[in-house]
Amino acid sequence: MTEGRQRVLREGIEKAPSRIDEVPEDRVVRALLDHFSSAVSDFQKLRQGVLRAKIERYELVKACRFLRDSLGFEHLSMISAVEYDNRFEVVYHIASYQNKLLLELITHTPKEDSAVDSVSSVWGGANWQEREAYDLMGIRFNNHPKLERILLPKDYLYHPLRKDFKG
Repeated sequence: MTEGRQRVLREGIEKAPSRIDEVPEDRVVRALLDHFSSAVSDFQKLRQGVLRAKIERYELVKACRFLRDSLGFEHLSMISAVEYDNRFEVVYHIASYQNKLLLELITHTPKEDSAVDSVSSVWGGANWQEREAYDLMGIRFNNHPKLERILLPKDYLYHPLRKDFKG
C-alpha cells in the first residue's frame, strides 16, 4: 500500500470517534498501522468481522505476537500457501473470538528464497500446518522446532503441490 493510501486509511479511522464501543475492525487496523506502518499494507474489510491485510515477511512474527498479546487474537485456525509465477503467498487465518473477528494475514516470499519465519512460537497449532506447507509446497519456516516432512517420506525429493511438479 502506498504511503498516501495508508495516510487516507489512517485519517479515516482517526476521524471515527475513539470510544469503548468503537468498531473492533477499526481498532485492529489502527493498531497495526500504528505499530507496523512500513510493513502492513492493503487492508480490506471483506465483510462484517472479516479483515484482510498484507505484511512484509520480516515483521510477521512480531505482528503475530502483537495480535495475540495486545489485540486478543487467540487462535490461528489455518495456514495455507498459494503459488504464483515468481512468489509464494502464505496466508494465515487468525481469530479473535472475544471481538468476533477473523484476520486473513498474508505475507509473500520469492520463489528463489521461499522462506518465512515460523509463528509456531506464537501459536503452537502452527507447527503441523507449517510442516504441511513445507512438505507439499517447499516453503521453509525459519526457526521452526522440527521442520521436516509430515505426509511424504523423509527422502522424497519433490513438493507435489507446486506447479512445476511432474509426478
